[in-house]
Amino acid sequence: MKKKSVSILLSAVMAASLLSGIGVSAESSEPVKLKALAILHPLTKDIPDMQWVQEMEEEANVEIEWEMIRADWETVKSTRFASGDIPDILFNATVDSDYTKYNGLFLDLNDYLSEDLTPNIMTMFEEEPDTKVLATTMEGKIYGTPKFQGKWPSTNTVMFINQTWLDNLGLEMPTTYTEFKEVLTAFKEQDANGNGDPNDEIPLDYNAYGGNNAWFNSAYSLTNLLGSLGIQLTDWGTDAYFAEDGQVKCYAVDERYKLFMEYIADLYANGLINTNALTNDYSAYQSLSRGNEAGEAVVGCVFGWEETDKFGPTLYSQYKPVPALAYDIDCEPDTYDTRWRNDYTGMNLSANRACLSANCADPEAALRFIDRFYDQTHSVESLFGGISDGCIEKTGDNSYKVLPPLDESTDPGTWKWTSTFADNGPMYIRRSSEIEMAQDMTYALEERKVYDEVIAKAGASDTYPQMFMKYTEEDQNTMALTQANINNIIDNQWSLWMTGELDIESTWDSYVQNVNDAGLQQILEIRQAAFDEYQAALSE
Repeated sequence: MKKKSVSILLSAVMAASLLSGIGVSAESSEPVKLKALAILHPLTKDIPDMQWVQEMEEEANVEIEWEMIRADWETVKSTRFASGDIPDILFNATVDSDYTKYNGLFLDLNDYLSEDLTPNIMTMFEEEPDTKVLATTMEGKIYGTPKFQGKWPSTNTVMFINQTWLDNLGLEMPTTYTEFKEVLTAFKEQDANGNGDPNDEIPLDYNAYGGNNAWFNSAYSLTNLLGSLGIQLTDWGTDAYFAEDGQVKCYAVDERYKLFMEYIADLYANGLINTNALTNDYSAYQSLSRGNEAGEAVVGCVFGWEETDKFGPTLYSQYKPVPALAYDIDCEPDTYDTRWRNDYTGMNLSANRACLSANCADPEAALRFIDRFYDQTHSVESLFGGISDGCIEKTGDNSYKVLPPLDESTDPGTWKWTSTFADNGPMYIRRSSEIEMAQDMTYALEERKVYDEVIAKAGASDTYPQMFMKYTEEDQNTMALTQANINNIIDNQWSLWMTGELDIESTWDSYVQNVNDAGLQQILEIRQAAFDEYQAALSE
């Protein structure tokens, strides 16, 4: 009887130690009940069906009542926020401007973030200082916790070309604008896919369909080729802004953009660009790359994320990445410092993965739960799915393996979004963590090696840190109104130039004047001030 009592006592002490190690009081018996809202991908299963999340609730001694929204959040958000109708915790539901627009609705976390209560978040802030910069407002407040998933590549975009077509026609991989046009012309005229029909090949395809300034903000637009003229693109969705030698500029009014558009218009005039790309949505864009009904490739060159995702299981092996092209129209190929889009921050960091209501029933319990997402193992589970859910395997103290989808008919990328929060989740994927990726990510990382050297050219003075820029509420309102006017001009012009409906040379000066008259210089001044503040913060 005495041995049994000692055993029970030791077990109780060990349990209390385990709980205290993650910030749970040993006196806590009943779990704290909290409500949470999560904005999920349409494919993502219900959170209560994620066993690893239930395990985290137990570790943090909380019981979460989940509300899950998979569509139309932006439509209903303003109504809910204006009424104050929000739960204790919100996942992936806010942007920076919400904290100023709905002042007092959200909790400033500064008084709660600590080594005792949130050790994993504090470790992320220390090891990846950019995450704390990202989370901190101009006033020094922290409302939302960010994410860091440092295993993703430095660019979203690969330009793929059909190597089989090159081989069929005895062509080399193009390295310059001139060679690229020659290859596309051969694809168009010489039955590159070898099916006997010389008219079914589409030499070059792209995707810029949709609203929100899609030509400039799409990862798969032809604007990726602007890097050939020495313009360092950074992430996507920057409305044509970039940095050069410490100065914020807009490439949509840069003389190099004029040269680029003249080249694109020439390709279009020669039938080398898919004419339907102007109206094709992403689904049509994706479908076309996967071939015709006979299973034959019909697209010669196209932008995409990863070969199996873009071209499907049958055709992907025909395509290879194209290195960044050198601009050589009426000049030497080394006239401009060739670049490629640097998307590292956009691919690996995001703000506002989780935040709390100012009226949260128990902020400490809520943050204790949120911090579990930033634990090393739980972070990997947040991105790829749970260990107990059969999505990943822990292979060592610091190593993990992403397992094949349990649904054999599903590809790894789709399975990830089906099984867990995926890229929408709070997480801190340590650089030191070793992760054996699924096939799609293995291919994605390998394909991008052709851009490593070019992307490495990007320094602090020519990397536009859109994600880290902080603005006052007044500046945010000014930019929102003025940028809309600017976008109306620049986003309505490029297609008219490309298709030849307007002559570039004769309309360029008036176009630039119109953009400036719409308020571009005011926007540049606001963005330059924010850029300078960020640069100063880096040197502190």
